[in-house]
Amino acid sequence: EEAKARLGQIRYRQLSKAGEGSTSGAREAQVMIGHPNNSGLQMDQVTQLYIPAFYVDRLQLWQDDSLVLKMEGGISISEDPNIRFTYVSNGAKRFRAEAKDTDGHVFEHEWKIDSDS
Repeated sequence: EEAKARLGQIRYRQLSKAGEGSTSGAREAQVMIGHPNNSGLQMDQVTQLYIPAFYVDRLQLWQDDSLVLKMEGGISISEDPNIRFTYVSNGAKRFRAEAKDTDGHVFEHEWKIDSDS
């Protein structure tokens, strides 16, 4: 129940600013998605039946309309996945995420970003 309450919540965190530890202007960020991510291999201890697979299978991230990252997931992605990545800023004013899961749910979120951060 607790995991279902977080279902689809997406957070973005900027971990480094341009120039911090990098001469290329690369930045490091993290996207966190609230999702139970059941692999389909877990057994319900009460019913003795397998819990159906239910996980994030696609994630796309953009800065403005420029694609930064595209991921296809599988059963090995943990509950509440955290994706940490490096990218080069294009001066965008917004960052956008879209995640899809195996049940067809689509989760989207957008954040305004400071080009200096």
